[in-house]
Amino acid sequence: MGQRSTLICFLVLSIASCQTKNNEEYLLGEWYNESVRVDIDALDGQIDSVFSVPAGKWEEILQIKPINTTYKPDGTFESIYYNLDGSVLQKTSGKWELKKDSLYFTEQGQTTGYLFQWQEGKGLFEGYLDWDTDGQEDDFYSGVQIKKVD
Repeated sequence: MGQRSTLICFLVLSIASCQTKNNEEYLLGEWYNESVRVDIDALDGQIDSVFSVPAGKWEEILQIKPINTTYKPDGTFESIYYNLDGSVLQKTSGKWELKKDSLYFTEQGQTTGYLFQWQEGKGLFEGYLDWDTDGQEDDFYSGVQIKKVD
């Protein structure tokens, strides 16, 4: 009975640590966007409009390839935007910091935070930001990125 209890305890702890483990090892590496949805003016509970790019529709709707973002161990990231022909449209970079379940990006002195959830090779990024550039971070962003495997 003692061995069985020890085994059950070990399994429970292992499963719990896997489920709550949301650390840098998941984030490091290269990712690309799969989908995005932004509910404009969602903070007050009355959504003004919705901007949506479902999975499989990135190139059709946005007329660019999915954005490639590389998260580096030194706490920096770089995002590369490609035209449909594969040429570089623009690059952005900055710093990232993971604190528990929140991921913070700092670009050009401005920090934006997202809830980050690892989901078997994908990452869900959710948070409020100023998508419509009205000066208020009241637009709910929900995006999925897929981690590239070597």
